[in-house]
Amino acid sequence: MFTVRNIIIVIIAGIIGTIFNSIAINIMAGAEVMPLILSFGRNAVAIIVALLLIPIFARSAGLVSWIIALVALTVIPSLLAVYVFGAQAPWQFVLTVNFIYAFVATLIYSVSFRRI
Repeated sequence: MFTVRNIIIVIIAGIIGTIFNSIAINIMAGAEVMPLILSFGRNAVAIIVALLLIPIFARSAGLVSWIIALVALTVIPSLLAVYVFGAQAPWQFVLTVNFIYAFVATLIYSVSFRRI
């Protein structure tokens, strides 16, 4: 399940998801993009949370895996942002930008996923 290939794909998916998330934050709130994209902490959390894609896609299929992935990759980073990192943005904003991360990361992983 956790192969080198899958882990590399998750790293790429997490980082690209964070890039799209950062662009969304820039568009919606006017924050500077590059500090968000280059933030080690944001990328680390994105990669760690994206690791959930491996067991989600390994244990479920089709639309079910997409729904579980989108919920998990939206809710977990949102809870971390608000309760651990102290984000002051409204919940709707936090959930929206994290949904963008979740969608992009899930899309990248699902396109490259191979069921063994």
